[in-house]
Amino acid sequence: MPRNSVAFTREPVDIEALAEAVSTVLTPEELAATEVEIRPRDDGAAAQVVVAERVVLTVLRPRLTPPPAELARVYGAVEVATDARWSTDCFVTWEPEGVIGVRLLEAAAAARGGVAAHLG
Repeated sequence: MPRNSVAFTREPVDIEALAEAVSTVLTPEELAATEVEIRPRDDGAAAQVVVAERVVLTVLRPRLTPPPAELARVYGAVEVATDARWSTDCFVTWEPEGVIGVRLLEAAAAARGGVAAHLG
């Protein structure tokens, strides 16, 4: 079962943001030695980041962030900036390589003006 995270951002987390995150998180040496693929799934409904033939991050299509009352009801105490227009559900494996997925998600969220909340 994957761990669930949500990115709350000013701009949507898309494949371009994931590519930027890969370049930010992995060193040039790691990129040269490791096969990395970002692939769209289900006609753009999701994107996966695959590192060394293992899915480390799955990002669903961004949607508009719900109103504050709904955010509080669904996510509890998660701090969401008032200008975060987009929320993106993401899944990362509990396997050791999932740490890379978490770092990629956090970098992609930051690049799009937001944060990632890790829900468990």
